[in-house]
Amino acid sequence: MKIFLATILLLISFYIVKVDLFEGTIPLAYYPAEEECIETLDYIAVEIVGGDTIYSLFSMYPAAKSVTFTERLNDFYTLNPHLSNQSFLAGEQVLLPVYISPAQCKN
Repeated sequence: MKIFLATILLLISFYIVKVDLFEGTIPLAYYPAEEECIETLDYIAVEIVGGDTIYSLFSMYPAAKSVTFTERLNDFYTLNPHLSNQSFLAGEQVLLPVYISPAQCKN
């Protein structure tokens, strides 16, 4: 009976060591945590000149990365909610979204 209990305790000890080595704290300490890539919505302030449209503003200030017109338009109205139901006025300041990925997000 003593040999049976010693064998069971030895198997349980091996199992605990195996779990700790492969799934426990040792692998977490060995591999560094991956940094999360957080992209923020940056913007620039632009003064409207007579005759400017959203298309002309987007063409004067192109995006540095590939962004669809719809995404860019949604970000524009997020930054300028007061313009969703009105047109531009000359001399008005609007915020244009600028798309720049942080250095840690680049591969």
